[in-house]
Amino acid sequence: MLINRLPEIDIPEDDPFKFDQLDRKPCANTFLSLVKLYSTTGCVIALNGEWGTGKTTFVRMLFQLLKKEQGHPLYFNAWENDYVSDPLIALLSELKELAPQSKKWDNVVANGGKILTGILTSAAKNFAKDKLGIDSDVISTGIDEVGKLLKDDIDEFSKQKTTFAEFRKALQCYIAENTTKDIPVVFFVDELDRCNPHFSVLVLERIKHLFDIPNIIFVLSVNKKQLGYAIQGYYGSGNIDADNYLRRFIDIEYSLPRPDSNKFCQYLFNTYQFDKVFNHKDRKQYSEFSSDADNFKKIATILMSASNLDLRTRDKIFTHTRLALMEFSANNYIVPDVFFLLCYLRFANPDLYHNIVVEKYTAQQLLDEIEEFIPLELLVMNENDYSWRQMTYTIASFTLMYTLNDNGIERTTIINRDDKTTTLKTKHMDEKTFSEALLWYHGKIHRGEIPLRLLTKKIELEQAIILSADSDN
Repeated sequence: MLINRLPEIDIPEDDPFKFDQLDRKPCANTFLSLVKLYSTTGCVIALNGEWGTGKTTFVRMLFQLLKKEQGHPLYFNAWENDYVSDPLIALLSELKELAPQSKKWDNVVANGGKILTGILTSAAKNFAKDKLGIDSDVISTGIDEVGKLLKDDIDEFSKQKTTFAEFRKALQCYIAENTTKDIPVVFFVDELDRCNPHFSVLVLERIKHLFDIPNIIFVLSVNKKQLGYAIQGYYGSGNIDADNYLRRFIDIEYSLPRPDSNKFCQYLFNTYQFDKVFNHKDRKQYSEFSSDADNFKKIATILMSASNLDLRTRDKIFTHTRLALMEFSANNYIVPDVFFLLCYLRFANPDLYHNIVVEKYTAQQLLDEIEEFIPLELLVMNENDYSWRQMTYTIASFTLMYTLNDNGIERTTIINRDDKTTTLKTKHMDEKTFSEALLWYHGKIHRGEIPLRLLTKKIELEQAIILSADSDN
């Protein structure tokens, strides 16, 4: 059965990084050292990475690693809880899991209730009672106290400071009771950058003012750039210095390194079972297809290594490519390098892809657009890296196929038949190599007659998907 996304990996209790495909174990060891280093003081760490870089999976692995090290990690998905009027309720609800029967927890709840009663709506008070077990009498008492304090702003401020201090003291005793060896309580806060701006800022404020105590480390798993936009949205101004604002709340920033593109491409290739297409028994009888798998992996790795696409987008490219390949019969030419380049463009540059599909460009304009978009490092001749040569040959084939109509006949002439030279001019690629590649494909039987339109029809799923009887697709 064909899958449409990468499955969540299994995270064994005894070896959390056993199935890690991104080589993140060294990052985890560095992170664990940070946790131990700031064990007694406590701090806020920003685990920074763009959307789709695997932060949540990394957090899940860290969570299990800390449990293995006899720690007491907690996890809070902010996005799933941003309907709560105040994040303090949800944060305390997670903290309760450390030791719900502890008398020290009762003291935390009692002091937390005094803070909550002055700020919550009736619906939120019911939610707090359900989640935290705060007695209605405590809530009512708190409401009465707040009402009286409103008469005197100075007394109210003084009372609030006292209440906050009492809460932190009670929380500190509770946290200390649940700290193991040199590992503090580690509280992961995930998806904060996806929340509505008001909730995101309130989470930061609560952590700063109420949880700044020893033996607890907050880990904010965020796309810092997106969180900055949320802060600007909250204050209604793009002129707010979000980085400077976040320094008030974040003590240490740790950015996840980009994974090895070669290994990730191989992982995607294996997971989506591309071998079932390229090495299908019915295709093996054709010698012309013997190198298809290698050509596919080469161009995929080259493009992915040089691109800035996040992991999620790379996954989508491979997913759609695998689906589109199901429209090919066993005796069809796939032209794997050109086919993957098209699939890549469909997600990486939709406008360029659309203009190619509707044949908006002349051959020279297409070449110019492709050279403008493909990373320069893949086009310029380099004696130490032959990726440029692979890319040059792929673009030459791509361009030639673009000039063919549905019958494989050239719509426009790009090769002078008299002196066997091309009318096209390159901007970054070596013109001699490009010309040689173009002539080679032009004279190649079959491949030189396949129109690009034949591939785009399959990418756009315009033809019937072929399901083999033995389910090898």
